[in-house]
Amino acid sequence: MFNRLQAVSRSSASLVFKQQFHGTAVACAKKHPKQIKKENLAKRAAKLAEFERTKPSPIVSQNTAFFGTLHTPASAYGSTSDSQHFLSQDDRRFLFEQTPRDFVEKSHLGAVEGVDEALKHEQIKVDALEKIVGLQNGNAKAVQLWNIQQTVDWFKKKDGDTGSPEVQAAILTVRIHNLHSHLQQHRKDKHNYKQLRTMVHKRAKILKYLKTKSLDRYHTCLNELGLQPRAVEGEITL
Repeated sequence: MFNRLQAVSRSSASLVFKQQFHGTAVACAKKHPKQIKKENLAKRAAKLAEFERTKPSPIVSQNTAFFGTLHTPASAYGSTSDSQHFLSQDDRRFLFEQTPRDFVEKSHLGAVEGVDEALKHEQIKVDALEKIVGLQNGNAKAVQLWNIQQTVDWFKKKDGDTGSPEVQAAILTVRIHNLHSHLQQHRKDKHNYKQLRTMVHKRAKILKYLKTKSLDRYHTCLNELGLQPRAVEGEITL
């Protein structure tokens, strides 16, 4: 009889033990396939939103050594060594140094007034001409043309190269930056905003073509322009 009572007590204790650690039906049930699909779609949408949020701008480039050679209208105003009309340093030396001396010698002004005195008179004309053709007196269009000339000199593969993909993409980048700064001040200029989008997509096509020609040239061009591949590849939204 006593043994029988012990067996009953052990079976009761084991039953209580099982009931304490027994999971509910809700906890042990598997998720419905529709619920799993819904959660996966939500995770995918969150990852896509984060990817788009961290996508670099297709307009504003990172600062590189190339952009350090360019002028803004404000910096051009303080420049005294750069000229409009695509004058090179050799052109400046010929125009502002050699030409006055040649003129004094050929006009025989040196024999009448003395060479030093004649050169002083010519220097007044030279100073006036230098101010007229100086970039500091140019408008925004003149500054942009000067920047484009600098861009061609930076990216050209050989003398006279104005049509290689690198040069075209770089020129478009300069124009994009210039137009972007204009739109920052004139936000209601819808016509130029449309032109900005056109130039951004045109540059993307040129870079895509360059990528098919040479992957090394493509990445080198992007690095010099301060652009990331994600900014010019795939769908571009502005």
